[in-house]
Amino acid sequence: MFKTKMILRYVIFLTGILLIGLGIALSTKMGLGTTPISVIPLVLSGGFPISFGMVANILNLSFVLIEILIQRKGFNRDILLQILIVPFFGYFIDFGFAVFSNLVPGSIVSQLLLLIVGCLLMALGIYMQIVADVIINPCEGLVMAIAERFKTKFGNVKIMMDVSIMLVGVTLSLLVFGEVRGVGIATVVVAVSTGYFIKGFKKIFDNFSPNWLFE
Repeated sequence: MFKTKMILRYVIFLTGILLIGLGIALSTKMGLGTTPISVIPLVLSGGFPISFGMVANILNLSFVLIEILIQRKGFNRDILLQILIVPFFGYFIDFGFAVFSNLVPGSIVSQLLLLIVGCLLMALGIYMQIVADVIINPCEGLVMAIAERFKTKFGNVKIMMDVSIMLVGVTLSLLVFGEVRGVGIATVVVAVSTGYFIKGFKKIFDNFSPNWLFE
């Protein structure tokens, strides 16, 4: 029974990653910017012969390596699991771009509506990761490591990290293209709405979640 529970929880977690990948791809496809953490992959994949997902994988792997340096604990089970899930993030993002490759919104209204759909997909994916409670994704793992090491609130570190990554992306964009790319209304919408959407999904689904699966 325990093995069955764990398998189901990992399936929920991976499904969450899939939804996040689809959400990132859809929201980015609208051409209104991308999520704060996705600015770097968007810029580098646009300026060099490398996919968005591959850059995302490199970025996530760098998060894990920095986390190891900060914690000074070497490789443990949590770190190993984070490394193992890194390829899934990039693959599902590239899969999302393939799924939506022929999607061309005709107006700003349709762009905004599909952007909201992308945000909902990301929020549902994050909610599923939280519910599964099996692995901390690389970005959150690094934030947690920094917060614990420097005795700082998780939320404050998360905001600082998102802003820092976005600023690095903007700098790279200026160097590669001579203009700012990747930052737009989508960046703001995702940053503001995702937390509220996650809370909404929590209210909707928490009453239907099978308790036996998470005991």
